[in-house]
Amino acid sequence: MGLCGLGYLLALAGLPNIAAMRSNLNRRAMLTALATLSAASSAADDERSEKRAKGDDILVAYFSRSGNTRVVAGLIQRALGAELFEIRPAMAYPDDYLEQVKKATEERDRGFEPPLAATVPSIARYQTIYLGFPIWGETAPAVIRSFLKKHALAGKTLIPFITHGLWPGK
Repeated sequence: MGLCGLGYLLALAGLPNIAAMRSNLNRRAMLTALATLSAASSAADDERSEKRAKGDDILVAYFSRSGNTRVVAGLIQRALGAELFEIRPAMAYPDDYLEQVKKATEERDRGFEPPLAATVPSIARYQTIYLGFPIWGETAPAVIRSFLKKHALAGKTLIPFITHGLWPGK
């Protein structure tokens, strides 16, 4: 049984969730490791400046529910000297996790693409786009489909980065 399954059983039994504590430690370790990417990148500042001067502009666009994807996007942005853009729906998702899961499931099942709060100005100037998002219901969130449809990305290098969290299931 995985850590999440163990944590779920402990919670049902009213026992302390040791698995969740381990998960938080693992999460911190992962974020710390990613932070070293940013620190180690300072030696490449001159190379990045040269690339940007040549017009090889990089965008890091991301959608984040809990903040994990935002952290990873920020690390990539700092490591590459890129521009950062937060993808947001025009109408925010519910703060309550279960309500948000329900809305995301409905959007997925209907193929709904929510309007965006904003689009990237001058997307044409970016040659490489890092696109970050969490996995929702075994796929990309609907707002990512909206982002992809609203921006002309033909001829660009698109590099996805994905975050994922588990919950005890349906």
